[in-house]
Amino acid sequence: MHRHRENLLEGDIAPHLRRLSVPLIWGLFAMTSFSVVDALYISRLGTLNLAAFGFTIPVVMFFMGIIYGLSVGTTSLLARVYGEGDFVKVQRLATDSVVLTTIVVCVSSVAGYLLIDPVFHLMGAGANVMPLVHSFMAIWYWGMVFTSYVFICNACIRADGDTRIPAFLLTLVSVLNACIDPFLIYGWGPFPRMGLDGAALTLVISYTVTGAVGLYFVIFKKSLICLPLFHEETFASWKRVLHVGIPSTLSNLIGPISQAAVTWLAAALGTEAVAALGVSTRIEGMMILVFYAMGAGVSIFTGQNYGAGNFGRVQEMIRIAGKYALIWSLIILVILLAFATRIPLFFDSHPVVVADTTLYLRIVPVSYGAMGIMIVVNSALNAIGKPFLATTLILLRAFILYVPLAYIGQKYFGFTGILLALMITNFIVGLISHLWNKIATP
Repeated sequence: MHRHRENLLEGDIAPHLRRLSVPLIWGLFAMTSFSVVDALYISRLGTLNLAAFGFTIPVVMFFMGIIYGLSVGTTSLLARVYGEGDFVKVQRLATDSVVLTTIVVCVSSVAGYLLIDPVFHLMGAGANVMPLVHSFMAIWYWGMVFTSYVFICNACIRADGDTRIPAFLLTLVSVLNACIDPFLIYGWGPFPRMGLDGAALTLVISYTVTGAVGLYFVIFKKSLICLPLFHEETFASWKRVLHVGIPSTLSNLIGPISQAAVTWLAAALGTEAVAALGVSTRIEGMMILVFYAMGAGVSIFTGQNYGAGNFGRVQEMIRIAGKYALIWSLIILVILLAFATRIPLFFDSHPVVVADTTLYLRIVPVSYGAMGIMIVVNSALNAIGKPFLATTLILLRAFILYVPLAYIGQKYFGFTGILLALMITNFIVGLISHLWNKIATP
């Protein structure tokens, strides 16, 4: 059980980063790919369905942000306790994290369901897309608690440096989604044609099965769950998880809220602009997942070494990860510039959607290197127990810079202005992240 912990506290750092990140790259690639697969399947239903799907993205991301925040808080806390060498405390904290996540996500899903109509009307969803949006979200909310089990189990498992099982779980949910999607969306075989609702139901089924597998690993293979589920120290444990979890959740909520604001700006330009924005963010998610995999690796390594007092290794890991992020950003840029006009055609043939998506792929990727540095530094700050600094970075990116710049850009330059605002924001926050790293990390 402690093999991973001991390895991370000694030896060359770059191999550790590769060992931690590569399995997660594959897992995140698989998970992110099913979002692209969804968009591909839904695009065959027409631009209206694709636009409705585009409206759902920020709201789904909002609630996923709650789940991600709790999982980041769990990984950060458990990794530091692993670094201290106290496995009994790890078991207790892992159990408390799973219970806390269940309660928070159940309450959130009920609130989300009751607020479907007012939220999407506020975002600018018109009468033509609202019925599609409502039915998709109603189904998705029913399965949200099972979605949370995939990520909280991943967080508990990867805290000791095991990234292979998390990668397997993320791959499993992707494979299930890709296989089931066409049967429910198009009505293949004995199944009824459900359209956009079929995509939502497929997500629920895929996450439910994978969440059950994740719980199996956590309970029976890793022995991370112990009884009783509630005890005299429950609230103290929750407080420790939420010390990082709340700021991280806020960080993860800021992005979707700002994205919702930008979707509202795009909606003023037409349904096609919303569809293009939705397609572009799905493609972008595939391209930048390496940054998040490295961020997860940095978080695990940093948490354990910080807990063990190895501060020099923490700083060296951040430097190496930043270098890798810059290299990957250059690779992404070359790929997207080469195929910017061809990739959109896989999703929609509408000339405006194609043109706007192509524009996104030519402008925003120039700033991906800066985004990668921000993700690496943000992960390190969370891992060493400085979540409020990490949250400030996200807040700066999303609200203080991006939304105001996007509003000005849309007013004077239309869709191009929104994209320029995002590019400029990434550069500024990347530079600030680099400077903060020198000051805030040990």
